[in-house]
Amino acid sequence: MSNDNKELLNLYSTIEDVLAEAKKANLKHIEEFNVNKRKLNKNYKGSIGQIIEEGVFHYPVNSRPEADFKNLGLELKVTGLKKLKNNHLVAKERLVLNIINYFSESTMDFEHSSFWQKNKLLLIMFYLYDYDIDDGNYLILDSFIHRFFPKDLEIIKSDRELIHKKIIEGQAHNISEADTMYLGACTKSENAEKGFVKQPFSPILARQRAYCLKKSYMDSFIEKVFENKTYEEIVSFEDLKASSFEYSFRSKFEKYFGRTEGDLLRLFNINKNAKSRFNLMCGKILGIKCSVNSSDEFKKANIELKTIRIEENNTIREHMSFPHFVYKEIVKQQREDSDIFNKFYSTKFMFVVFKKINGNYILANTVLRNMPYEDLNEYVKPVFEITKNAVFTGNIVREIKNGRFLTNFPTSKFNNVCHVRPHDTKSVQKTNKGLPLPIIDRLTGLDRYTKNCFWLDRRYILKVLKSKGAID
Repeated sequence: MSNDNKELLNLYSTIEDVLAEAKKANLKHIEEFNVNKRKLNKNYKGSIGQIIEEGVFHYPVNSRPEADFKNLGLELKVTGLKKLKNNHLVAKERLVLNIINYFSESTMDFEHSSFWQKNKLLLIMFYLYDYDIDDGNYLILDSFIHRFFPKDLEIIKSDRELIHKKIIEGQAHNISEADTMYLGACTKSENAEKGFVKQPFSPILARQRAYCLKKSYMDSFIEKVFENKTYEEIVSFEDLKASSFEYSFRSKFEKYFGRTEGDLLRLFNINKNAKSRFNLMCGKILGIKCSVNSSDEFKKANIELKTIRIEENNTIREHMSFPHFVYKEIVKQQREDSDIFNKFYSTKFMFVVFKKINGNYILANTVLRNMPYEDLNEYVKPVFEITKNAVFTGNIVREIKNGRFLTNFPTSKFNNVCHVRPHDTKSVQKTNKGLPLPIIDRLTGLDRYTKNCFWLDRRYILKVLKSKGAID
């Protein structure tokens, strides 16, 4: 790097100077700063960041291992927001940070890790993403300095330690973004052949990955800076200094293990007929007023609470449903970009287990679990692809029997892990009610069809709980 370029990198003497420069770009379009006339391409995400570096801050594009504003320890990140129908702003995607070098990272503790050296202090510039307009017309909304809260940092340290542990155990090829809470390790290359690299303690090639802040974590940050929203916390900073989030969460429940449903309903003054009584019990146990899924940690980490009732014969009565899919959207999705794949890939489930003994449900255990990539690939992938193909080819209904529409969607007998059916099992398709179809159904001639959901099979959930020792 020339001496002139080195001086450019030190144009700003304080963080406040950099932030003030960034805010001058508010409500201006990306193209206004394209001083080098870079070609904008929706398939290449780095172009916008390069334009901002050159046009707003007047420094050359680089790939240095240290922070962009080295003298201030400040890293620049430019990322998109999407506006929902209710005008609520959410992150377009996770915030990708720096590439993980498995060899060098395996030798470093947290303080010396590439993540912490480069990203401890972030300047985040947000623009409004819209697929239907040219990238140059994206509007820059605002910029903020991001500093990790002490409690968040404790969770991030645990996340990085989990990633580090897999690397030194020769398991870099088994890293999953759902392993961790706030700090992820996302795949970096979209090319299947070039996307694999060597790892230090195994001959198995691993997917190239980068550190990232998860989309759920970014959504929480966006709500805070744009709407000043905060949420109730489950565990304290002191809890996390002493142990992990999972252990701290579980310890709050352990005090009530062995108590019956009736005991807990009376203890917490909950209506025994309330449909959400099990979820309400969990909130009371944790000492929060909001729903558990709306708590600070669950929102940031994309954790979902699921209460599971085990019958006396060690079975689960019901499968687990997820929100219905949109027919016109599912035909546009590819497997790894699909809503259902991302749901299972990025979501951790906190199972709270109630076991029926002598006719009473007993609070028995808690398990934090995410679906392994191998299961996604082997079981969820074919269910998604068969479902998409049925919609895309207009072959949803295969038979009408006794007034019921039997579909080509995978049933609960397909693979004992994932299947598709309506949320209401008594649903009968007799009218044009339902969601619009991209292709008219061949057998029935319908251009709309009943809402259908992906379901997680109860036998799979039972298998997961047994593997974690949550039940006998």
